Parts: sequence; structure tokens; C-alpha cells
Amino acid sequence: MKRNLNITSLIYKACLKASLAVMVLGLSITIAKLESEAGQDLANSEPMGQSTPIALAPEPSPVTVGLAPNPYLLDQVKDQTNRKPLFDKKSTRYDDMIEEAARRHRISPALVKAVIQAESKFDTQAVSSQGAVGLMQILPSTARSMGVSSPQEPYNNITAGVRYLKMLLEEFGNDEYLALAAYNCGPDTIKRYGGKMPPFSETRSFVRLVMSYYQSHIDS
Repeated sequence: MKRNLNITSLIYKACLKASLAVMVLGLSITIAKLESEAGQDLANSEPMGQSTPIALAPEPSPVTVGLAPNPYLLDQVKDQTNRKPLFDKKSTRYDDMIEEAARRHRISPALVKAVIQAESKFDTQAVSSQGAVGLMQILPSTARSMGVSSPQEPYNNITAGVRYLKMLLEEFGNDEYLALAAYNCGPDTIKRYGGKMPPFSETRSFVRLVMSYYQSHIDS
């Protein structure tokens, strides 16, 4: 009886070892298969650093300068007369004159420069059909009323133009748009239209042009 039990025990252990061997073999085969499949997936995948480019959203369009108050510009020019000189890189030979006159009358040098750029493109010999002369296209009569003679001379022209622009800003409540419109068509014209922007396409185009230059000089 005891001998039969020993034989049974031996058979059971042999069967158990065989089962474990089969399980280990099956697990090894499964692992090898998974590794093979993973290697194929990796080979078919995109190389590192070469993923499909992501389409970028288009850049926002630049600020469109219209005839309504532009908070961006107004914020940028606050207290500008107390800042360091605006034109660190001299772009014209008249920047020192512009800064001196603008700061003396406490208006933005960028605004003065924008007016000159729109009026004459820095041509001291420019003369309009109405007889306005020089950098800021000043009428001789306007120059005399500003206490300036020889208005075609650059320094005198800038001095008279800045004084006149300052007078218009004060007259129209420091509204750059109305002051520029008055610079183009005269302050009496603005008053005839109730202190509002007149409907003239030339005046409106001039204001838009100056304000676009104005913003570019602020950003530079």
C-alpha cells in the first residue's frame, strides 16, 4: 500500500513539472511574439523629431487705423514727452529738431514725424499748389502767425509746424484725429461741421495716413 502511494506521488510530481515546463514555454513564445510585433510597429512609425507638421493659425491682421479713437495709440503716447528720446536710431537728419520742438511744446515727437512724412516725405523743397512749403507744409501766413520767418528753412518750418499743431490739439481737446483734420483743411472747417470729422475724402485719407505712420513710429 505504501509503495503504491509513493508511485502515485512521483507520478503527480512528474505531471506537475511537465505542466510548469509547458507553461514556461508558452509564456516565452508569447513574449517573443509581442516583442516581434512591437519591433515592426516601431519600424513603421515616424522617426523621432519628424512628426507631421502642425498647421499654425494665421497671424492676426495688423491694427486697422480708422477715424474712431484708437485706445492702443492713446495708451502708447501718454506721457511720452517725459520718456527718453524716441528715435534711438537716427532715420533722418531732422530727428533732433523734431524732438526738440516736440518736447518744448509737449506733444509726441512720433506725431510730428508722422505729419512730416505724410506732408512732404522729408523734402525741404516741397511746395504745394496752395503755396505751403517745407517739411511740414506750412503756409507763409501761418508761419508768420506762429512768429516764424523763412518757413522753408528746416528748423523754422518744424518750429512753426509744431506750434500750429499744438494750437490745434489744444483747440480740439487733444483729439489727434480732429487736430490732424484741422491741419489739413483748417480749424474753421471742423467748426462748421460741429467739431466733427468733415466728410472730405482728402482730409480723411490724410488723417488715416498720418495715424498709420504715427503707430509705426511708436512701435519702432
